[in-house]
Amino acid sequence: MVHYLSDYVILFAYATLGWCMETLYMGVRERRITNRGFLLGPCCPIYGAGMVGITLLFQDSHYSYWHVFFSIILLCSLLEYAVSALMERVFHTRWWDYHDMRFNIHGRICLETMLPFGLLGTFALYRINPFLMMLYHRLPGFISGKLAVGLVVLLLADLTISVCVLRNLSLPDGDADLPLRSHAVCGKI
Repeated sequence: MVHYLSDYVILFAYATLGWCMETLYMGVRERRITNRGFLLGPCCPIYGAGMVGITLLFQDSHYSYWHVFFSIILLCSLLEYAVSALMERVFHTRWWDYHDMRFNIHGRICLETMLPFGLLGTFALYRINPFLMMLYHRLPGFISGKLAVGLVVLLLADLTISVCVLRNLSLPDGDADLPLRSHAVCGKI
């Protein structure tokens, strides 16, 4: 059970860091701040889930750096494609669309995002994870356990509320404008 608690912390930490990275990048690119996740809170679970997968598969592996790097590219690409397809099926809209980028597959993944995900995932695995785990393990056991459980409860509450709100919204089919969608979601609450 203790090992799984640290996985929850990794999930939440990277979901939050991923949201910050997306918000900052798109804020600079579009010159306005928008909620980059589908959750109402500052969280992109795809980043957290990806890093939990990367951590479970490669944390203590003896594979070469390049093997890990290319495996992370493959893992992140499969995850991004699957999540895009699932969210489009469930919510009848796209959260991202790479049709205008070269080397894309159905607009769900593209080479331009695969390489940064490989670099960031590898960097996070070897540099950020050890630091996060060092901080986490410095906490007394009763606090670290409650922190992990509290983060999971917070994430599940946000997920539940966000899905309920999104299911009740009438979003246009196809490619929804993310800033418009975020404004519509927040306006309904």
